[in-house]
Amino acid sequence: MALEGNVRDFGLSEILQLIALQKKSGMLSITGEQTMVIYFREGQVISTRDRRRMANDPLREYILKYGYLSRDEMDRIQQIQAESSLDLTDILASEKKFSEDELRTIFAEQIQETIQEILSWPKSQYKFIIGSQVLQGVKYFGSLKVEGLLMESMRRIDEYPELLRIFTSEDTIVKHLPMPPEAPPKLDELEESIYELLRGEMRIGEIVSKAQMARFCTYEALKNLLEKELLQIVKIAKPAAVEVAEPVVEAQMPRTAASFPRAAAAGILLLCFAVGEIIVPRLLPPGWGIFSHGRARSARAAHTAFVAPDLEVLDAHLTEAAVREGLEEHFALTGAYPASLKTLVTNGLLSQKLFRACERAGARYGVTDGGKTYVFERANP
Repeated sequence: MALEGNVRDFGLSEILQLIALQKKSGMLSITGEQTMVIYFREGQVISTRDRRRMANDPLREYILKYGYLSRDEMDRIQQIQAESSLDLTDILASEKKFSEDELRTIFAEQIQETIQEILSWPKSQYKFIIGSQVLQGVKYFGSLKVEGLLMESMRRIDEYPELLRIFTSEDTIVKHLPMPPEAPPKLDELEESIYELLRGEMRIGEIVSKAQMARFCTYEALKNLLEKELLQIVKIAKPAAVEVAEPVVEAQMPRTAASFPRAAAAGILLLCFAVGEIIVPRLLPPGWGIFSHGRARSARAAHTAFVAPDLEVLDAHLTEAAVREGLEEHFALTGAYPASLKTLVTNGLLSQKLFRACERAGARYGVTDGGKTYVFERANP
């Protein structure tokens, strides 16, 4: 049975910790600003690459965004992938673009950044499908502990606003400063990598795209270099303000003449109010006002009755929701939607009662795109 809910009721970090604590295997699907997945093996995270939607591969986007490969190199790899149906990681290894250790590091950092992004979504819904069957075909390089991923994600989310306060945009320009000959400051591996990348004056956006590390790591390394006086933010001169001379009024109206239009407007408003509230009701037939208000109330009541669905409509919607849930679970288990709804009954993903309800309602179901998409609609919605 799937575990699902809304982050407003039960936080996503608590769900991740629950899966880790109980050492569950399966797929957690999170839908917020977009849909992402997290695969678990015995309570540890192994991948965030949705094998059902490899057109939006987060690993490929991560490699491109942070300058590990050029666009031309990635286009060639994608062409190989299309012709061979091999996974991106297999091609990267066979082409010797990265060593196995480098690929493992990139894979782990991409997972970290994805989970950080998911946790920052203000609204999202989750669904966890339990079972090792959903892990079939999932490529991964080792396992990552949920506790460590959560702690690092929370640290990055807390510290990111301060980094953005220092480097206000990707158009911010920074300047490389020479290493002092006496008592040079010690640099860690990330700081040294960014320091070597800097050449003269560079935009933050350009540094991020070439740094070969996550955006947060680049910003953090730049902040540390700034504090060690090896980096300087270049102040961009603001354009001089153009003074616009106010038009000279040759002659001013007397105060009494200027206030006359306002007084006239106020008088007209008072006259209209008196006509609408006192004179017009006396000219209308008796009961006109009561009838009008009563008709408005009747219209509102009729609208309310129209909005509230009857039990038959509610049952139909619940049946449709159960069918679609069964279809998604079948897709997660097999990588394709079933040829018929009867298959869901056979696999225990849909009850016989709901299947017969679909038949009585004349529901239409069919698969397209080789089982990657489906069409399901009721005859009498």
